[in-house]
Order: sequence, then C-alpha cells, then structure tokens
Amino acid sequence: MRLSSAWLALGMCLLLHPSLDFNLAEGANILGVFPYHYGSAFLVVRPWIEALLERGHNVTLITPDEMLPDIEGVRHIRVNNLRKHAREFAGTHEFLDFLSNKWKEANLAATIYFNITHDILSDNGVQKMLSDKSERFDLILMDASNLDALYGLVEYYNATLIGLTSTTINWLIEELAGNPAPSLNEPISQIGYSRDYSIMSRIKNWLHINEEKLMEYLVILPAQLRVFKKFFGYTTEKFYELRGRYSLILVNNHFSLGKVRSNVPNLIEVGGIHLSQRPEPCDESLQKFMDEAEHGVIYFSLGQDIMVRFLPDSLQQTVNMAFAKLKQRVVWKNELFKMPKISENIYALDKVPQRQILAHSNVRLFITNGGLLSVIEAVDSGVPILGLPVFFDQFNNLRRAQLAGMAVVLDINNLDVDTLVKTIIELIENSKYALNANKISMTFKDRPMSPLDTAVWWTEYALRNRDISHIRLDVEEIPLIHYYRIDSILTIALRYVLIAGSVIFLVLVCLKTYKSPGLGYRLHYNLSIK
Repeated sequence: MRLSSAWLALGMCLLLHPSLDFNLAEGANILGVFPYHYGSAFLVVRPWIEALLERGHNVTLITPDEMLPDIEGVRHIRVNNLRKHAREFAGTHEFLDFLSNKWKEANLAATIYFNITHDILSDNGVQKMLSDKSERFDLILMDASNLDALYGLVEYYNATLIGLTSTTINWLIEELAGNPAPSLNEPISQIGYSRDYSIMSRIKNWLHINEEKLMEYLVILPAQLRVFKKFFGYTTEKFYELRGRYSLILVNNHFSLGKVRSNVPNLIEVGGIHLSQRPEPCDESLQKFMDEAEHGVIYFSLGQDIMVRFLPDSLQQTVNMAFAKLKQRVVWKNELFKMPKISENIYALDKVPQRQILAHSNVRLFITNGGLLSVIEAVDSGVPILGLPVFFDQFNNLRRAQLAGMAVVLDINNLDVDTLVKTIIELIENSKYALNANKISMTFKDRPMSPLDTAVWWTEYALRNRDISHIRLDVEEIPLIHYYRIDSILTIALRYVLIAGSVIFLVLVCLKTYKSPGLGYRLHYNLSIK
C-alpha cells in the first residue's frame, strides 16, 4: 500500500513540476472563415491551421468550393456560391473600370464583399451550424478585410477574434488592429498613389487615403451593415463596436523586406509562414536543365493568376526575343508550350516548383510581377529580382525590394527588347544585387522563432487572454486633441501669434507716427530756423 502511494505521489510530482512542458489545456474550438477565390492566400492559411490541429485544437473552416484541398482533421464547410460569384466577376469587363475610377472601384468592391458575406451567412451548411445550439467556438479566425458583417459571429459565439492578412498592411488593417497612427504610406489601392516625397505628392497622397476612407464609410460599410442586420439582428452600434474586437492580427510581412513599421503589440509579423510547408520537388528533366546551366539560370513567372495567353502579343514577342539574346538558360512558367524544352536555353512548363527553382545554386535572377509570396521566396533564397508589377500590392512589394538594393523595376506596358536585355545583364553581372539579396536573406531568416511558431504562440496567447485592452490602442480611448497634441500646438502657435501681432502693431504705430502731418510740419519748421 505504501509503495503504491509512493508511486502515485511521484507521478503527481512529475506531472505538476513546472519545468515539464505538458500541454494539459483542453483543445479550443476554432472557426476559420477564409473566402479567398485565389490560391496563394491559402498557402499562408494552411500551415497555420495544420499547426493548430497538431496542438490539439478542433478546427472548422468555411471556404469556397474547390479552392482549399481538404485538411485531415478539419471539418470543412464549403460555400458553393463563393466560387460561382468569383467566376461571374472574372467573366465581366468591369475589372478594367475597377482599376480606372476609385468610386467605381468602391461600388464594385462593396458589391463583391456584400456577395461574399451574404453567400456565407445564407449557406445551408453555415445556417445549420448557427442553428445547432450545442455548437460553440472559443476563437474565430478571419481574413482582416471588409467582411464586417461576419463580425456578428464573434458576438453570436462570444468568441475571441484573430485576423490574418496575406498581403501587405494598409490603413484599414491599422484601424482594425487599434493602431491608428496617422500615415500617408499605407493606401489600399496603389493606383494613382505617388511614391516621391515632394510636398505636392504628400498632399495628393493625403487626399488619396482620405478618399479611400470616405468610400469605406459611405459605400462599403453600409452594404455590410445591411447583411449584418439581416442575419444577426444586432444594432448599428453593435456593428461598429465589433469592428474593434480584434485581439490581434497576423501580418504576412517582416521588417527585413524593406518596411520598418511602428506596430502596436497586437500586430504580429509572420512573413514567410508558408515556407514551413515542404516544397514541391523538381522533376529529373528540369533538375538536369538547371544543373548543366554553365552561365546560370533565369526564372520567369508572373504568378498563379496571370496566364501568358492573356498577355499582349507584342509583350510575348518582346520577352521571346530578349531571352533568345541571352547566354543564360531560362525557366519560364508558360502554359502555351506543349514541350518543356522549346529551345536550347528555354524550359517552359505550366506548373512550376517555384521554391525549389529559386533555391537552386545556379539561379541568378527572378523575373516576377511581384506577388508578396514570390518576393518573400526570392528573399528567402537570396535571388535578385527584375520586377514587372501589374496591379494591387505588387508595385509596393517591388519598390521595397528596389529600395533594399536587390531589385530593378520596369514598366511592363513600355517594355522593349533592348531595355529588357540590358536590365537582365546588369542584374546578373553587377555583383551588388546578389550581395544585397544575400544580406537581406540572412536578416529575414535570423529570428528568435520561426514565423509559424510565432503565429501559433500568439494564437494561443489570445486564447489565454480574452481581455486584450492592454495590447490595443483605440482612438476612442484618447481624445483627438491629445492624440494629435493639438493642445501643445495651439499653445505654441498662440505665443508666436502674440509676438508677431505685437511686432506688427509696433511697426504700424511707428509708420503712422512718422507719416503724420504734424511731425512733418515740425521737422520743416526746425530746419527753416536752422
């Protein structure tokens, strides 16, 4: 009896000893809502979800049909209408107007976000989940964008809210995170936004961002409020209150990518989280093509969303003619060619193992449109970049790489053979680009923990700490006059006004006295006597 009691006591001591890292916490019930209609964003989501599953959490995911492959252990709720509306949008000609006029852009964006949130909340699978009284969620994960109607889920389940942005940060993310730092450098739309630092450009950018804010509050939010009230029945006040419920937001960024920011503690940089996934291997033919490249390899890809067949014929010819003049071998993501090796120095294929290509020791240059994941992968592998941005955040991503000294950016709409060849040769033969790329790569990798471990730790931090007021900075907590130091500014301005006013008054009195008729007469009289 004594022996059994001793073993029991020993077991309890081992179990409760603080130095032993036993995970005794019950797995949380987590709901993730990611209505992306493009595949690259799921490359960021997937490793995060899989890591949470390994930690013992229960995960339910709401996603479009046919987009994210099933993850073992996840309960998937597929919303078919999300995919349907995405196809309808892709088949219209409104996309060009979307980029040409900001108010048309806002109306179209409001329609898209309205459809997304309405499709999700009206879906049979989601409605079944909402009507199940035994269903509960401790945590909701959501894309931090204009899906405001879905914040009703946070109130409905009394859950903690975590956001994720797979692109670069902007003023809206700042607002949702409770980081209202006044900035002219984080627009949503890059179209029409100036990148120089002149006074006129700063005024123009201030107008640009404030116009975006007007569109947000006058066009997009009212549409979301209608969906919010229809499905949840909460008040307008509750709608705006829930927009400040983010405990933290994970940002697919890292300061080494060329943008140092002053973040509040709940904006967490996890740039490179998708690199935790095992890369797709190269086949033998491609591997041999790169291994035998005497003068190095150039990799050319415009991402997952831009097909070569949609490029103007003149641009395709320019690229073909430029590549023909190079001594380097070219791996080209191109769905048009049936045979991989279309010439002695060009290897074309539709689906590319991009990370494995960039990691190859013979790769000298990456020609890209500048999607964030592609830029991150180039930085991770230390490969210089020739940027050909097309839309959205690509301009800003590539500009950062250019400022960091590892890239050159060209205008894809005004590209000619000589300029393209000259730029490629400069990037390959001038060693400064490769040196800068390797330097940035080392900084990018030098972290106390991996991006995925960082994301998981902060996710569980939010689960442990429901009250997140200590890591947010909300405008409501600070009077406007104090936030912008208007009281100090007015005090200093008043001093200068009083001094300037006094000086002006004295000058005017002296001038008036000097010009008075009496003074002139006395001066004339005195001079006459003398």
